[in-house]
Amino acid sequence: MTKVLTLTLAVSFAVPLPLIAAPGHLTLQVKNDIPQFERFYRDASRPGTSEALRWALWKKEYGIAAVPPTPAGEALARKQLDAVWPRYKALFPRLEQMRAGAAAEANLAALRITRELLPANRSATIAVVLYVGQFDDNAFSIPAMNGRPPETLMPIESRNMQLLLAHELSHDVNFALAHVQHTFGAPLGQTIFLEGLAMRSASRAFPGYSDAAFTEMPDDRGWLRQCLLEKNAVLLGARKHLSESGPAVTTRFTFGTGTTGMHREAYCAAWIVFGALLRHGVALSQLAAIPEDRMVDVVRQGIDESVQLDK
Repeated sequence: MTKVLTLTLAVSFAVPLPLIAAPGHLTLQVKNDIPQFERFYRDASRPGTSEALRWALWKKEYGIAAVPPTPAGEALARKQLDAVWPRYKALFPRLEQMRAGAAAEANLAALRITRELLPANRSATIAVVLYVGQFDDNAFSIPAMNGRPPETLMPIESRNMQLLLAHELSHDVNFALAHVQHTFGAPLGQTIFLEGLAMRSASRAFPGYSDAAFTEMPDDRGWLRQCLLEKNAVLLGARKHLSESGPAVTTRFTFGTGTTGMHREAYCAAWIVFGALLRHGVALSQLAAIPEDRMVDVVRQGIDESVQLDK
């Protein structure tokens, strides 16, 4: 017998709503931080510059990396810089071409994500900051602050540009609609909510790819298969910590090994919970507007229903 998933959200879902409605108006600002990288690279390339001085220059003149805002994250950023430094020289003849290509991809991704997440009666402004990264196919987004809209920081050398942008711009639209203020260090349930919405929005915006394309990191081949095999253990392990917050919790479930020993358990739980929500007919645009203080409860109920359906 098939059980029906019933989540108590802001509206009744007795009648499934369309997954794609007429989109609202999205303003996308594309910003260019590549000149700052060029300045740093020129200064750090001077004869006699040590690795220590290069790192000091990076922090002073550039300082952009997709790492946690923690001492461990800073250590990782330095390790990445040292590892990829020899690769930067080959980028210089192509920087303008890469910037233009990334800007075009950002506009396409914004169009697709607008159709998925932004209702016809809503408008939002988001930004993409283009920069030279660490060749790790990783990007990150931050909520609105200091008079700036929600923005994605996107490395132009990424091989997976299109899907990365779709994921991160989903975050930005979500931040704008739900007035999200907290991301890294937020309660685990909120992190799961944000990542689930972004992964599923990206997969709807760019159909035709495998599920692994939206869930796995480049060095995580086979991760999704393991996630699905360990589904209940991951969900129940995460459930115990949904209301816990702070950098240590976020790091444990995103960069670390959670409760089961599996890497990136928050993303596993997010993919499963939001898959259940979408199968039930909940529209992504409705989920994107759920406020921060209700995200943990939605995820908790989604976990309970997902585990129950397996019994």
